[in-house]
Amino acid sequence: MSVDSRQASRVDPAPPDVPTKTRRPFRADIQGLRAVAVVLVLLEHAGLPFTPGGFIGVDVFFVISGFLISGHLVESLRRAGRIDVVGFYAARARRILPAALVTILATAVAAFVLVSPLRLVEILQDAVASALSVPNLLFAVRETDYLAGTAPSPFQHFWSLGVEEQFYIVWPALLLAVFLLARRSRRVLMAAIGIVTVVSFVACVLTTTDSQSLAFFSPHTRAWEFGVGALIAGGAALLTRVPAVVARAFSWVGLAAILLAALIYTPDLAYPGVAAVLPVLGAALVIGFGGATRGAGATGDAGAGGAASLLARRPVQFVGAISYSLYLVHWPILVLVHEHHGLGEPLPLTVGLALVVVSVPVAWLLNRFVETPFRTGRSSPRTVLVVALAVIVAVVTCLSVGGAAAARLPLTSDRVEQETPVSELPTGTAFVPANVVPTLAAAVDDTGVIYTDGCQQNKSRAAVVTCSFGAVESSRTIALFGDSHAGRWFPALDRAAAALDYRLDTYTKSGCRSEDTVTAWTSTDNPSCSLWRDDAIARLTADPPDVIVLANHLGPQPGRNAAVMRDDWTTGLSAVLDRLPASSLVVMLADSPEFPSSPVVCLSSHLDDADGCSAPRSTALNPAIRDAQRAAAAQHDAVVIDLTDYLCNDSTCPAVIGQTLVYSDEHHLTATFSRILAPALAQRLAPYLDGIR
Repeated sequence: MSVDSRQASRVDPAPPDVPTKTRRPFRADIQGLRAVAVVLVLLEHAGLPFTPGGFIGVDVFFVISGFLISGHLVESLRRAGRIDVVGFYAARARRILPAALVTILATAVAAFVLVSPLRLVEILQDAVASALSVPNLLFAVRETDYLAGTAPSPFQHFWSLGVEEQFYIVWPALLLAVFLLARRSRRVLMAAIGIVTVVSFVACVLTTTDSQSLAFFSPHTRAWEFGVGALIAGGAALLTRVPAVVARAFSWVGLAAILLAALIYTPDLAYPGVAAVLPVLGAALVIGFGGATRGAGATGDAGAGGAASLLARRPVQFVGAISYSLYLVHWPILVLVHEHHGLGEPLPLTVGLALVVVSVPVAWLLNRFVETPFRTGRSSPRTVLVVALAVIVAVVTCLSVGGAAAARLPLTSDRVEQETPVSELPTGTAFVPANVVPTLAAAVDDTGVIYTDGCQQNKSRAAVVTCSFGAVESSRTIALFGDSHAGRWFPALDRAAAALDYRLDTYTKSGCRSEDTVTAWTSTDNPSCSLWRDDAIARLTADPPDVIVLANHLGPQPGRNAAVMRDDWTTGLSAVLDRLPASSLVVMLADSPEFPSSPVVCLSSHLDDADGCSAPRSTALNPAIRDAQRAAAAQHDAVVIDLTDYLCNDSTCPAVIGQTLVYSDEHHLTATFSRILAPALAQRLAPYLDGIR
């Protein structure tokens, strides 16, 4: 998970209050379990290499939430035959909103000071979504867009709050409806919870395969985790019959399962899907077989043992008590400091750990002076809800005004640059011209007609979409085959094909390379890519074009042995060329440069120093893969075309050339600049097409 979309973890440690006169005894083991989850999240975010799967903390907290809240709701139905809906949502508002809204406002103010102007508008949009408890839906939409920037939002961690609040909008009404329709049968109610849990789990697994980001952020694919907690609450009486020694062992197994997931899971894992079962089951075992029912008193004394003997320790309890506030504050601190100092490199581990440590006293202050006073207030439920709604409206209004102000911040210098013809070894423009094309704000949308016409397949779908461009009536054909970088080379190839009197047929899919190593090609980690590639090759083989152009994201891979990488890619590319029709001339395009962070974001903070946003040529390319392309081409009578000299000079790769913005993010060319490269590409292609003519 790139975070990328997984960059901001995945936990809602808020222990919600529920309006009911009967409360369960305090569970020190659950409080300790909150601490374990939030610490795993913090260590992952700090960059600790031993806990790459710390994101599973959210699953633990969803189970805890399902256990506590559903347990109270079911108990309320059993005792009173109804649910105090107003009281329930007032308690949620008291617990969740004060600390969350203070964090949102503080983060928004800090962003104005620390973040580049271009990022401010999007960040404040995220703040508004977070205040409205819908950030998960916003992030789900953005994550399906492969062209979205990689800089994490300081509000990305609010997604779990959104999932939980959306779930609890529906859950009480659903439980009440089933309870009444089933004539107050508790067995039918628990069976209904079980059905919802199973259906949601199936949806989670299926959606993870088709659209991982949608599965990750959607309440319907996360509902099963709350459902597991609810089932544990419903079966609590049965679990007390398990012998104490067995129960203690199960609680340790559960804690071990959580820790194991945090140790072995990585951001590349298809998550949640089936993989989420391990931490969810672990949390269920700890909750089901721990705490007061196993000898721990209301004060948290661990009694005879089990995982509660560790979870009830005083330091663990302290972290558990502030876990909600700690979760809220730590991520904005990490993200804003990182972005202020540049996103080109990860924060050093020591800096990340230091910022996490700093987050602890900040979280304590938030808990002490905001979270606790509001949670224990005595206002009536109706008053709480009215005030909460008014405050949310006020916060959203302030954030919207801030967003409008941010949108008016200048994104160019006051100087104009003349249009210059494309040339090799460009010097680059030292400032952001007032007439820059596209504008910095429009850069991410400067994708070209292949995207706007729906001819570029997205990351999740496997169907091959082909469109024809260039000289569409010509009998001679060029097929463009590759990932999103092929889509960004398309504007240049479209014009080149037309100039050379060739029809251009597109076979492009974001996130799916047509050039790869043998291991990556045969991997089953991306099923839609495997299906799409096989189908595309079958079509190319059935009706061979005259020319096949391969273009893909083949950027730098720091830390890998260059010789090993060159050998792996030479073998892989040879296998790819063997799959393509022998009658077609295969042309491999050398990849465009890759920046460590978005040059567009950088430019918005360096309007008069665009050179500071260029990338060193020595680190922006991958020489090993380029060597492999040439070696494989020599073995298969294929061709490599390298236009890097039009993108870079001897030392740097500029972000602005003439009046044109070259990149829309870290490694995608703007369609505008791609079109400018058409004459150079046509000139390089022409000699190889003489034999075909």
